[in-house]
Amino acid sequence: MAKSKNHTNHNQSKKAHRNGIKRYKFPRKLPTKGMCPKFLRNQKFCKKHLRDSGSASGSEEE
Repeated sequence: MAKSKNHTNHNQSKKAHRNGIKRYKFPRKLPTKGMCPKFLRNQKFCKKHLRDSGSASGSEEE
């Protein structure tokens, strides 16, 4: 009885490169799940006040 084939990687590299091996696309927003809640709370207030001050500062300059 002939021995059975254990492993082959034949043609896999060609198949992978046929359409190109894509780079990982980074998400626009990093997920905040599992981050420090204290840090997230501070970020929330920071973004809120940054948005408020951004619109007010434009009218004060003129």
